[in-house]
Amino acid sequence: MNTADLGLPVEVPSTALFTDQYELTMLQAALKAGTAGRRSVFEVFTRRLPNGRRYGVVAGTGRVLDAVENFRFDAGVLGFLRERGIVDEETLEWLAGYRFGGDVWGYPEGEVYFPGSPIMRVEGTFGECVLLETVILSILNHDSAIAAAASRMASAAGTAR
Repeated sequence: MNTADLGLPVEVPSTALFTDQYELTMLQAALKAGTAGRRSVFEVFTRRLPNGRRYGVVAGTGRVLDAVENFRFDAGVLGFLRERGIVDEETLEWLAGYRFGGDVWGYPEGEVYFPGSPIMRVEGTFGECVLLETVILSILNHDSAIAAAASRMASAAGTAR
């Protein structure tokens, strides 16, 4: 579901519903435990590549940064979460003021990476960062898969001069 489906403005859609419900309940548990404000570092990396592939190609960093910038829980999104009982009122209040205030570091678009190398690092509080996991992984997995496939096709085609 996207914000347009909720009747929200389309010009700058929120990416808040691009997270898993699991991340929202993790935040709720962290708020209850008093750990949501702890400084945290999340790293995005590939454990292994598909058979026969020696490298990957980073793509999607620009889309990730746009998604993080637009990650908001406005009235429509909060109402959606409230109506379905996904999180409690304390968590909804925290989400209403959500703005990512951390830092994002990473490889530039088009950079080659290898298994185990962190291509993106997200630093902030646990509460801020945990909500971004799904959207970041989704964008980087999709865009990098396309970029790696394009690289393999260009390599297989050889250099045209």
